[in-house]
Amino acid sequence: MARHSTVFAGSLLLLLAAMATGEEWPCFRGPRGDGISRETDLVEKFPEGGLKRLWFANVGIGYASPVAVDGRVYLFSTIEEKDTLQAYDAESGKVLWTASYNSSWTGDYPGTRASPVIEGSRIYTHGGAGDLACWELANGKSVWQINVLKLCGAKSLQWGQASNPLIVGNLIYVQGGKGGAVAVAVNKSDGTIAWQSEKGLGGYAQPLLIDVEGTKQLIIFGGETIYAMNPENGKTIWRYGWKTRYDVNSATPVYRDGRLFCTSGYDHGCVMLKVTPTAATKEWENKNMMSRFQGVILEGDCLYGNAEGVLRCLDWSDGRVRWALPDSAFKIEMGGAIVRVGDKLVILSQSGKLGLAKAGPEGVVLISQAPLVQGKEVWCTPLIYRGKLYAKGASDFVCVDFTGR
Repeated sequence: MARHSTVFAGSLLLLLAAMATGEEWPCFRGPRGDGISRETDLVEKFPEGGLKRLWFANVGIGYASPVAVDGRVYLFSTIEEKDTLQAYDAESGKVLWTASYNSSWTGDYPGTRASPVIEGSRIYTHGGAGDLACWELANGKSVWQINVLKLCGAKSLQWGQASNPLIVGNLIYVQGGKGGAVAVAVNKSDGTIAWQSEKGLGGYAQPLLIDVEGTKQLIIFGGETIYAMNPENGKTIWRYGWKTRYDVNSATPVYRDGRLFCTSGYDHGCVMLKVTPTAATKEWENKNMMSRFQGVILEGDCLYGNAEGVLRCLDWSDGRVRWALPDSAFKIEMGGAIVRVGDKLVILSQSGKLGLAKAGPEGVVLISQAPLVQGKEVWCTPLIYRGKLYAKGASDFVCVDFTGR
């Protein structure tokens, strides 16, 4: 009997440990690419005096969001004009390794843009100057590095290369620049170019792979056009014109059941496309959601997003506004980011204030808000991982207890 009790207790401890670890967050917008966290037992309301800071680090500049796997958090920033990747122990904040190369985006808004992507024993980064790199996850050793722009004969976009890498099978997809391929596929094993798409103007958004009635399509939200490409060879399947002021199309599109949603800022708006294996047609278009570069989150029939500084919820079916959080309640500002967890939205404003709101189809109630990080252009999406929240400011990186204990 004692033996069975011991086995049961051991199994229970393993189960509890697994539950406590939560889920891995290996890329921008999480394991499903939807911006929704399945972490549980999190704070319901910020304690008086704010969330408890567990550790702090001085880091480089940039706008790449942190990712996490196996108890480590990874951050990609620019230090002394070198794109730099750092691995931290998620619990203590100890720097486990630092790796860099002699290149970075030094134009307007210098620093990194795209977030790292972890797959297997490697981590991949896409720098603002067009450098696509592969590193060993264990120690940061360089595996390969290429410059996509140079290989494709393209010039950089006005505000640097920003598309988060998308890995599917043996290929990595990123957007191109000006005058070269709109999108590029790279072999993840050795960094060789697998294909280049038609020439044109790339955009800043992450590529998106969708399945339309059994036909795979790679969605590229380009600088002035929405493209669907064959993911195997880069051939264009269909295109839909979508020109925005300054050619800024940055927010990751959202797809479900044959319908594709895209949104842009600068007073442009949003569009819902009905997609078939060979074409796309407009269902509706309005200005109810104008997300400059932060992605929207779809849950049920609710689209949550930052509409040029106003937190809004749109109906997926027709694009009508279900509700909007008054600016007087919480100033999310133009670049503020959101993460969905349970029945709540975690909001990080452009000026570094963290908010917690209960939000659903019927409305939104702001629960808590408190300063978190420093900066006037805090554009990184916060990471919720194993009961903690990680966020990057202008050059500070903080970890706070998000259990509220």
